[in-house]
Amino acid sequence: MKNRWLLTGVVTLATIATLAPAAQAGSSAKSTQTALPSAANPSSARSDAVPVTYRVKTKDPVVFITIDDGIVTSQAALDYVRKHKIPITSFLTSSQVTDSRVRYFERISRWGSIQNHTTTHASLDTSNATLIKNQICPVQVDYRRTFGTKPWMMRPPYGAGPRGATLAAVAARCKITDIVMWDAVVENGRFGTWNGGPLVKGSIILLHYTGTLATDLKVAVSVARAQGLRPADLADYLTPPEK
Repeated sequence: MKNRWLLTGVVTLATIATLAPAAQAGSSAKSTQTALPSAANPSSARSDAVPVTYRVKTKDPVVFITIDDGIVTSQAALDYVRKHKIPITSFLTSSQVTDSRVRYFERISRWGSIQNHTTTHASLDTSNATLIKNQICPVQVDYRRTFGTKPWMMRPPYGAGPRGATLAAVAARCKITDIVMWDAVVENGRFGTWNGGPLVKGSIILLHYTGTLATDLKVAVSVARAQGLRPADLADYLTPPEK
Protein backbone atom coordinates (compact mmCIF):
# COMPACT_ATOMS: atom_id res chain seq x y z
CA MET A 1 0.00 0.00 0.00
CA LYS A 2 1.42 3.37 -0.99
CA ASN A 3 0.61 5.47 2.04
CA ARG A 4 1.49 9.13 1.55
CA TRP A 5 1.62 11.19 4.69
CA LEU A 6 -1.08 9.92 7.10
CA LEU A 7 -2.02 13.38 8.35
CA THR A 8 -4.11 13.43 11.52
CA GLY A 9 -4.59 16.13 14.09
CA VAL A 10 -4.00 18.78 11.40
CA VAL A 11 -2.78 22.18 12.58
CA THR A 12 -2.21 25.33 10.53
CA LEU A 13 0.14 28.24 11.13
CA ALA A 14 -2.75 30.33 12.47
CA THR A 15 -3.37 27.89 15.32
CA ILE A 16 0.21 27.33 16.43
CA ALA A 17 -0.18 29.81 19.29
CA THR A 18 -2.60 27.40 20.96
CA LEU A 19 -0.27 24.44 20.84
CA ALA A 20 1.85 25.06 23.92
CA PRO A 21 -0.91 24.47 26.50
CA ALA A 22 -2.20 21.51 24.52
CA ALA A 23 1.25 19.99 24.30
CA GLN A 24 1.79 20.38 28.03
CA ALA A 25 -1.54 18.74 28.78
CA GLY A 26 -0.70 15.68 26.71
CA SER A 27 3.07 15.71 26.68
CA SER A 28 3.70 12.18 27.94
CA ALA A 29 6.16 10.67 25.49
CA LYS A 30 5.18 7.22 26.67
CA SER A 31 1.47 7.62 25.94
CA THR A 32 2.14 9.20 22.55
CA GLN A 33 4.59 6.51 21.53
CA THR A 34 2.35 3.59 22.47
CA ALA A 35 -0.46 5.10 20.40
CA LEU A 36 1.59 4.84 17.22
CA PRO A 37 0.71 2.13 14.70
CA SER A 38 2.76 -1.00 15.42
CA ALA A 39 4.72 -0.52 12.17
CA ALA A 40 5.76 2.92 13.42
CA ASN A 41 6.78 1.86 16.92
CA PRO A 42 10.42 2.88 17.30
CA SER A 43 11.14 -0.04 19.61
CA SER A 44 9.98 -2.67 17.11
CA ALA A 45 10.58 -1.18 13.68
CA ARG A 46 13.70 -3.10 12.72
CA SER A 47 14.62 -5.34 9.83
CA ASP A 48 17.20 -8.11 9.81
CA ALA A 49 19.71 -6.10 7.80
CA VAL A 50 18.98 -2.39 8.36
CA PRO A 51 17.14 -0.60 11.19
CA VAL A 52 13.97 1.31 10.26
CA THR A 53 13.59 4.56 12.21
CA TYR A 54 10.25 6.34 12.59
CA ARG A 55 11.33 8.26 15.67
CA VAL A 56 14.72 8.59 17.33
CA LYS A 57 15.06 7.38 20.90
CA THR A 58 16.53 10.30 22.81
CA LYS A 59 16.07 12.21 26.04
CA ASP A 60 17.17 15.44 24.34
CA PRO A 61 14.39 17.97 23.58
CA VAL A 62 14.96 17.73 19.83
CA VAL A 63 13.11 16.98 16.61
CA PHE A 64 14.45 16.37 13.13
CA ILE A 65 13.38 18.20 9.97
CA THR A 66 13.68 16.15 6.80
CA ILE A 67 12.85 17.34 3.29
CA ASP A 68 12.15 14.98 0.38
CA ASP A 69 12.43 14.89 -3.40
CA GLY A 70 13.93 18.16 -4.74
CA ILE A 71 11.30 19.17 -7.28
CA VAL A 72 11.15 22.87 -6.35
CA THR A 73 14.05 24.96 -5.04
CA SER A 74 12.57 27.79 -3.00
CA GLN A 75 14.80 30.78 -2.35
CA ALA A 76 12.56 31.88 0.53
CA ALA A 77 13.05 28.49 2.18
CA LEU A 78 16.82 28.71 1.75
CA ASP A 79 16.86 32.22 3.22
CA TYR A 80 14.88 31.02 6.25
CA VAL A 81 17.18 28.04 6.85
CA ARG A 82 20.31 30.15 6.51
CA LYS A 83 18.98 32.88 8.81
CA HIS A 84 18.17 30.42 11.59
CA LYS A 85 20.87 27.81 10.79
CA ILE A 86 18.36 24.98 10.78
CA PRO A 87 19.74 21.43 10.45
CA ILE A 88 18.04 19.92 7.40
CA THR A 89 18.30 16.31 6.29
CA SER A 90 17.62 16.34 2.55
CA PHE A 91 16.40 13.05 1.10
CA LEU A 92 16.95 13.83 -2.56
CA THR A 93 15.77 11.96 -5.63
CA SER A 94 18.84 11.96 -7.86
CA SER A 95 16.86 12.70 -11.03
CA GLN A 96 16.09 16.09 -9.47
CA VAL A 97 19.74 16.89 -8.68
CA THR A 98 20.69 18.75 -11.85
CA ASP A 99 23.93 20.73 -12.12
CA SER A 100 22.09 24.02 -11.59
CA ARG A 101 20.59 22.77 -8.30
CA VAL A 102 23.63 21.22 -6.64
CA ARG A 103 24.73 24.42 -4.93
CA TYR A 104 21.20 25.05 -3.64
CA PHE A 105 20.97 21.64 -1.97
CA GLU A 106 24.44 22.05 -0.49
CA ARG A 107 23.48 25.40 1.03
CA ILE A 108 20.13 24.37 2.46
CA SER A 109 21.65 21.20 3.93
CA ARG A 110 24.71 22.99 5.34
CA TRP A 111 23.80 22.26 8.99
CA GLY A 112 22.51 18.78 8.21
CA SER A 113 23.20 16.25 5.47
CA ILE A 114 22.15 14.99 2.04
CA GLN A 115 20.79 11.45 1.90
CA ASN A 116 19.31 8.87 -0.50
CA HIS A 117 15.73 9.03 -1.83
CA THR A 118 16.29 6.78 -4.89
CA THR A 119 17.02 7.59 -8.51
CA THR A 120 13.50 8.13 -9.90
CA HIS A 121 11.16 7.99 -6.87
CA ALA A 122 9.85 4.51 -7.68
CA SER A 123 8.04 2.45 -5.05
CA LEU A 124 10.31 -0.02 -3.27
CA ASP A 125 7.42 -2.15 -2.06
CA THR A 126 8.60 -5.06 -4.17
CA SER A 127 10.68 -8.22 -3.97
CA ASN A 128 12.45 -7.32 -7.23
CA ALA A 129 16.04 -6.95 -6.04
CA THR A 130 17.26 -5.59 -9.38
CA LEU A 131 14.70 -2.78 -9.36
CA ILE A 132 15.58 -1.87 -5.78
CA LYS A 133 19.30 -1.97 -6.50
CA ASN A 134 18.89 0.31 -9.52
CA GLN A 135 16.95 2.77 -7.36
CA ILE A 136 19.36 2.88 -4.42
CA CYS A 137 22.91 1.99 -5.38
CA PRO A 138 23.58 4.52 -8.18
CA VAL A 139 22.63 7.34 -5.83
CA GLN A 140 25.45 6.33 -3.49
CA VAL A 141 28.01 6.76 -6.25
CA ASP A 142 26.42 9.92 -7.70
CA TYR A 143 26.19 11.77 -4.39
CA ARG A 144 29.72 10.93 -3.32
CA ARG A 145 30.92 12.42 -6.58
CA THR A 146 28.51 15.39 -6.52
CA PHE A 147 28.44 16.31 -2.83
CA GLY A 148 31.66 14.72 -1.57
CA THR A 149 30.02 12.25 0.83
CA LYS A 150 28.21 8.95 0.38
CA PRO A 151 24.69 8.75 1.87
CA TRP A 152 24.11 6.26 4.66
CA MET A 153 20.43 6.98 5.30
CA MET A 154 17.69 6.18 2.83
CA ARG A 155 13.99 7.04 2.73
CA PRO A 156 11.75 4.88 0.53
CA PRO A 157 9.40 6.91 -1.69
CA TYR A 158 5.77 6.97 -0.51
CA GLY A 159 6.99 5.29 2.67
CA ALA A 160 6.49 2.02 0.81
CA GLY A 161 8.16 -1.26 1.78
CA PRO A 162 10.49 -0.13 4.58
CA ARG A 163 10.38 -3.48 6.35
CA GLY A 164 10.68 -5.66 3.27
CA ALA A 165 13.41 -8.26 3.47
CA THR A 166 14.60 -7.60 -0.08
CA LEU A 167 14.76 -3.84 0.45
CA ALA A 168 16.71 -4.27 3.68
CA ALA A 169 19.18 -6.69 2.11
CA VAL A 170 19.81 -4.52 -0.95
CA ALA A 171 20.07 -1.37 1.14
CA ALA A 172 22.71 -3.04 3.30
CA ARG A 173 24.71 -4.09 0.25
CA CYS A 174 24.59 -0.49 -0.95
CA LYS A 175 26.02 0.63 2.44
CA ILE A 176 22.79 2.11 3.76
CA THR A 177 22.77 1.75 7.54
CA ASP A 178 19.39 3.30 8.37
CA ILE A 179 16.02 3.42 6.61
CA VAL A 180 14.43 6.64 7.85
CA MET A 181 10.68 7.13 8.00
CA TRP A 182 8.73 9.78 9.96
CA ASP A 183 6.05 10.30 12.58
CA ALA A 184 4.97 13.85 11.69
CA VAL A 185 4.29 15.82 8.50
CA VAL A 186 3.99 19.42 7.37
CA GLU A 187 2.39 19.89 3.96
CA ASN A 188 0.92 23.10 2.49
CA GLY A 189 1.24 24.81 5.86
CA ARG A 190 -0.62 22.03 7.69
CA PHE A 191 0.94 20.02 10.51
CA GLY A 192 -0.10 16.55 11.60
CA THR A 193 1.21 13.43 13.31
CA TRP A 194 0.59 9.70 12.95
CA ASN A 195 -1.80 9.65 15.86
CA GLY A 196 -3.03 13.23 16.17
CA GLY A 197 -0.90 13.86 19.26
CA PRO A 198 1.89 16.38 19.81
CA LEU A 199 5.47 16.12 18.72
CA VAL A 200 7.70 14.28 21.18
CA LYS A 201 11.42 14.05 21.76
CA GLY A 202 12.99 12.45 18.70
CA SER A 203 10.11 13.06 16.30
CA ILE A 204 11.05 13.03 12.62
CA ILE A 205 9.12 15.60 10.57
CA LEU A 206 8.55 15.10 6.84
CA LEU A 207 8.44 18.07 4.44
CA HIS A 208 8.90 18.31 0.68
CA TYR A 209 10.75 20.59 -1.71
CA THR A 210 7.66 22.40 -2.98
CA GLY A 211 6.56 25.99 -3.48
CA THR A 212 5.22 26.08 0.09
CA LEU A 213 8.46 24.92 1.71
CA ALA A 214 9.23 28.26 3.38
CA THR A 215 5.82 28.25 5.06
CA ASP A 216 6.12 24.57 5.92
CA LEU A 217 9.49 25.14 7.58
CA LYS A 218 8.09 27.98 9.67
CA VAL A 219 5.21 25.76 10.77
CA ALA A 220 7.54 22.88 11.67
CA VAL A 221 9.89 25.08 13.69
CA SER A 222 7.06 26.98 15.38
CA VAL A 223 5.22 23.80 16.39
CA ALA A 224 8.44 22.32 17.76
CA ARG A 225 9.32 25.41 19.76
CA ALA A 226 5.78 25.71 21.12
CA GLN A 227 6.24 22.21 22.52
CA GLY A 228 9.65 22.92 24.03
CA LEU A 229 11.63 21.22 21.27
CA ARG A 230 14.32 22.38 18.86
CA PRO A 231 15.53 21.15 15.46
CA ALA A 232 18.71 19.06 15.53
CA ASP A 233 20.85 17.25 12.98
CA LEU A 234 19.56 13.72 12.42
CA ALA A 235 23.07 12.56 11.51
CA ASP A 236 24.17 13.29 15.08
CA TYR A 237 21.60 10.85 16.49
CA LEU A 238 21.82 7.87 14.14
CA THR A 239 24.86 5.63 13.74
CA PRO A 240 26.83 6.23 10.52
CA PRO A 241 28.71 3.39 8.86
CA GLU A 242 32.24 2.65 9.97
CA LYS A 243 34.88 4.37 7.88
